[in-house]
Parts: sequence; C-alpha cells; structure tokens
Amino acid sequence: MNALFLSPATAVVNVLMPPLMSLIPDDLMQVAVDKLLDAIEDGIATSETKVDDALVLPLITALRHKLNVPDND
Repeated sequence: MNALFLSPATAVVNVLMPPLMSLIPDDLMQVAVDKLLDAIEDGIATSETKVDDALVLPLITALRHKLNVPDND
C-alpha cells in the first residue's frame, strides 16, 4: 500500500496524477516550474527575515540544478 494513501480522494489523485503529468510537454513543465520557483524567490526577496534567505534560497538553487530548470528571470 502506498504510504501517501490518506483517503479515497488521495487514492484517486495518486492514480490520476502520473498519466496527467505525462501529457504535459517537458518544455511547458520547465517554464511552469521556473515561474513557480520565481514566485517563491520574489516572496523571499520581499520578506524582512533573513532566515528564509539562508534556508530556502539554497534549496531552490538545488532544485533548479536537479530538475535542470535555469533561472530565466
């Protein structure tokens, strides 16, 4: 049994998500991930705290590297 199974609705999502994701072209997915990460980075930039700068920005950089999503600002 899948460790992520929490409810019948979650089970449906777990079944439907992989085939739906495979329908999205890689270049479109890359643009979407870039925009999502850009929005997170913009939110961090406007934040007054420096903790998120130190913790989240390196994670975003690692994600960009691992997923091969360049920062196309």
